[in-house]
Amino acid sequence: MVTIDFYTRRGCHLCEAAEAVLRAEQRRTPFTLAVFDIDADPELRELYNLLVPVTVLPNGDELHYRVELDRLRAALG
Repeated sequence: MVTIDFYTRRGCHLCEAAEAVLRAEQRRTPFTLAVFDIDADPELRELYNLLVPVTVLPNGDELHYRVELDRLRAALG
């Protein structure tokens, strides 16, 4: 099964919206969603602090702020 990594933080309205899109797509096309709170890891916070939410597709491409459904669906193939 394909895995999508999702980097987020609590209290982030863009993160909540992006996760809702991912969860809805997950019901349409099953995939594993690995969720990481960047504030729990100093390295992740340094890497993604101003970019969250970050969705990492299986090919390594990163989607920042919003989930582009066409790119997500293409990655899920």
